[in-house]
Formats: sequence, C-alpha cells, structure tokens
Amino acid sequence: MKKYLTMIGELVLLLGTFLGVSIVHNDIIVPNSGAYGEFVGKNLPIWITVMFAITSALIAIIFQVKKRIVKERYESIVQMSNFSKISKLDATITTLVGIFTGIFFICFIKLSFIEEATPDFDNYINMFMNSQSFIVTIIGLSIIGPLFEEVLFRGILFNIMRRKMPFIFALVVQAVFYAYCQPNLSVQFISFFLAIMYGILYYRLKSIWSTLLAAGFMNTVIFVAKQYGVLDFLSDCPDHILMLIAGVSLFFMIVLVRAVWKGDNKSVDLRMIGNLLLWTFVYSAFYYPFIFIVWNQYVMGIDAISPWLGRNNVIGFIPYDILAFVIYYYIMKWVNKKDLIQVSNFSRISLKNAVLISILGIAMGVWVQMFFKIPYFEKNYPQFDQLTVYLTDALFLVYFAFLIVHSMYKEIYFRAMIYNVFRTAMPVWVSVIGTGIVYGGLFFNWDIALTIYATLGALIFSFMFEWYKSIWAPIINEFFVFAAYYGIRKLNVAYGPGVVWALGISSVVVIGLMVYLWKNRETGRENEQSLPTGQSDRVGGELHAEL
Repeated sequence: MKKYLTMIGELVLLLGTFLGVSIVHNDIIVPNSGAYGEFVGKNLPIWITVMFAITSALIAIIFQVKKRIVKERYESIVQMSNFSKISKLDATITTLVGIFTGIFFICFIKLSFIEEATPDFDNYINMFMNSQSFIVTIIGLSIIGPLFEEVLFRGILFNIMRRKMPFIFALVVQAVFYAYCQPNLSVQFISFFLAIMYGILYYRLKSIWSTLLAAGFMNTVIFVAKQYGVLDFLSDCPDHILMLIAGVSLFFMIVLVRAVWKGDNKSVDLRMIGNLLLWTFVYSAFYYPFIFIVWNQYVMGIDAISPWLGRNNVIGFIPYDILAFVIYYYIMKWVNKKDLIQVSNFSRISLKNAVLISILGIAMGVWVQMFFKIPYFEKNYPQFDQLTVYLTDALFLVYFAFLIVHSMYKEIYFRAMIYNVFRTAMPVWVSVIGTGIVYGGLFFNWDIALTIYATLGALIFSFMFEWYKSIWAPIINEFFVFAAYYGIRKLNVAYGPGVVWALGISSVVVIGLMVYLWKNRETGRENEQSLPTGQSDRVGGELHAEL
C-alpha cells in the first residue's frame, strides 16, 4: 500500500507542478505583464518554451530534494528517461511513424464532417502558427515542445507508474494525463491515442529518442503543411481522397508500431513500406507525364491521326506499358538486386487449369457487364459504363493488341510487384485489400465505387497468383475478363430477363470455378501439361522472399 501512496504522491506533485505553472503563467503573468505578455502573445512558441522552462526548473529542484531523501536509490531525470542511443533501423522506423502520423492528422482534420464538427483542430494549428518567425515555430514545436512533453509524460510519469503497476494500466493512465493537459477536447481525443503509440515505442525501444523523433517529425509535417499551403489545398480535396490517404498513412503507422512491438523482422516491414512507396512513386512519375503530356497533348495533337486515335485511344497504353516494364526492370535490378522476370515467375501451369481460368475470366466479365445493366446501378454509377466505352470503342485488332500487352503489364505490376511486396510482411487478406486500394488509387483516383470494383477484381486475380505461383494465371484471367467486356459491349445488350439469367449463371460459374481452382491449386508441385515460356523451377514460397 505504501508504494502506491508514494507513487500517487509523486504523480500529483509532478503533474500538479506542470498544471500550476500553466495556470500562473498563462492566467496571471501573461495578461498582467505588459510588454512581456504582448510579446509572447505574438510568439506562442516562445510562450510555451518559457512555460516549459519554468516547469523544468521546478521539476529539477523536486528531483534534487528527492535525491537527498532516497540517496543511493536516486535516479536522475536523464537516467530515468534514458537517452541511450537507438539503432539506425529504429531511428528510421520512429521517424517514419512521425511522418505518417502527421500525414494522417492533416488529412483527418480536413475531412468535411470533421472540419465542420471540430473547428478546434484548425484553431489549434493557427494558434501555434502565431509567431513572427516560422523558424521559431519549428524550434518551439518540433524540438523544445516534444523534448519537454516526452521527458515529463513518458520519461518520468510513465516510468514511475510502470514500476508500480501493470504495463497496460500505466500506458492508459499516462495517455489520460497527456490528453488532459492539451488545450481543447478535440486535441485531447487525438492526443490520447498518440500517447498510447508513444508509450509503446518508448516501452519497446527503451530510449526517449524514439518518441522524440516520432513527435518531432509529426509536428514538423503538420506545421510545414500549414506554412506552405498544403492544408488549404487539402480543404478542396474530396473526402474519399482524404480518407484513403489517411487510411494508408494509418496502415503504415500500425505496421511500423507493430514491428516495434514484435521486435523481430522490423527490417522486413520497413522494406515492405519502402518498396510500396518506391513502386507507386515510379508508376506516378512515369505514367502521368507520358499519358497526359506526351500522348494526350502531343501525339493526340497530330491532326493527321487525331480522329483515328480518338476512337482507338487505348493504343497509347501499348508503348507506355512496354517502356514502363523496361523502367521497372532496371530499377528493380538497381534497387532490389532482383530480376523482374524471375520475380514475376512465368512458370508453367497446366493446360487444364489455363482453360478453367479462361472460363472463369469470361464468367467474371459477363457478371460485371450484366450487373451494371441493372437500371439502379446503371443510373447511379455511370463511371462503369464510361470505363467500358473508353476501353471497347477501339477496333478489334487494336483492342486485341492492347489486351495482350496491358494484361501482362497490369499483372506484372500489381501482382508480381505490389502484391508480392505486401506478401513479404502481410497475410493474404491484407495483401489483397492493399493491392486493390493501390489499384484504385493509381488507375481510378480512388473513386470509391471503382476502387471497390478494383479490390474485388484484385481478390480473384491475387488468388490466382497465390494459388498457382505463376503470373500466367492472373494474366490469362484478366485477358478473358476484358475480352468478355469487348464482346458483350458489341452485342448492345439491353436490360431484360436475359440479363438476369446471364447474371445468375455467371455467378454460379464464378463461385463454382473458384472453389474448384482452390481445391486443385498447383502450389508446390510440378505441372504436367503446360503453357510454354518461363522458369518452371520457381514454386512455392520462394516468390515472397524475392523483394
């Protein structure tokens, strides 16, 4: 009982000192000090720096008094907080945690329903931007502020509680303390979860540097975004874009914190995130300039061929796909020291399964086209019809060439690269959903309906790749899906009983073939009859160690 009373006394004294200084400084000294109050009122980072300095001095005095009482059992603030060096890997992880947390925060607060319901977030940021120098703001909020808060709440208060009570209880209570000391309810809500995250990082890495890096970089992202107009830009972004960026950032945060908590394979999780960022960046850096500038502005601007290209615009993807593949190949050679052909794994699959996968693709194509003939979906989701028209308006030979090249390109990129990267650290279901979200973002600008469509397609394509460990399986599947789109589009099918029957039959075929292909998957064994090409010696789990 005595140890708990001692702990409570220490907590009350230290936390009370901080709150007492806040009240005296903020409510008495500043309003009644003339020039000083006016100066710090225009430089809020200096205001909090002075307040933190006074509190730090008083806490240092308290610790000196404690030293005289406990004598040889005394532990200084620096020793208790533990400023021991952390590894480069851990420093990288905690820095990225801070960056992704900052990105999550600025997207979250700009969601229309959050911005309307909680103006406190904007007021909080604007309040701290009240400074005559942005450099002073960054020093105050990204260095001095985190240093004080992390030493007090994690280094001192959390450690005092952790030595006397279970970890989970101490983790939650320090988060409550941290949240309570924030200026408004909205920030308190976010701060509680931040403190949980900081507590986990500190507990596992056993150094205050871990949370200093995370908190410092998070604040830097937020206030740099405000200074350079990123927050204003995000105010004009659609909610679904903000939600998906926030969701991706949250996913990366969870992956990295989980890696720290587990303690093993941290480099695997970090490499996964690095490769995902690398391949999405490379895609964007080449796709948008080529398609929207080189093709749409220059090639489509050639009068002699412009009318023909207008009808057969998908032909522009053929040179893009080939050039992109070459770029991916050499970047993977340079960065990952891997061969993209080997990573893709063009190993053989049986002729029987190739035929069944083809039939599955046709049934999938029929199902999608019939589903969007239903009047409700046709009216409310016209983007599917627009997508189909764009793809299938081309001449047959043009579409056929596009289908061959683009099916190979998409499956190599999304299965051999993106999906395989996810699978190095994530289970199948996370990898499938993640691949679908990346697909929806890169191809459909995260339109919600089209992203769901992309994720459902990614589910089946990824299962084909997972079950048969060969890129041929999803390539064949995708080829026949879009071949079915073309055929059905040319038939000009109208909604009626035939559409309902086709939808029902294709549903049965898709489900039946998926079950059969799962039960007869070829993972881990050689195949007798096969498609030509490739390296048949690459089977099983080797793929997922490639990246």
